[in-house]
Amino acid sequence: MNKRELQKFERLLLERRAKLDGSIRNMEEAARADTGRERGGDFSSYAESGTDNFERETALNIASGESSWLAEVSDALQRIQNGTYGVCEGCQEKIPKMRLEVFSSARYCVACQEELEKDRARH
Repeated sequence: MNKRELQKFERLLLERRAKLDGSIRNMEEAARADTGRERGGDFSSYAESGTDNFERETALNIASGESSWLAEVSDALQRIQNGTYGVCEGCQEKIPKMRLEVFSSARYCVACQEELEKDRARH
């Protein structure tokens, strides 16, 4: 992969990282803000509190998933710095650029990714 192509993927990854950072920060701040609200003692306030807790938990689960994506993006940026970006961690062959354009933090070529997923399904 030439320098211009690497810069293109680095730019895509940096944009993705910024979006994920903002999204995670917004969800966590919203969840914290909801935690601080006080409720009265009637039944409707308990039901509302349960709904709020569910929504907060859902938001934090989404933030956790996005944190995983953020780690993948950060790892991909590190692979650019190390000179290993675009090389499959399974077979050491080049990952097709088309795959990287769709999934810029890919660690594996399609064949190795499929094999990895089959192994996970078996266990």
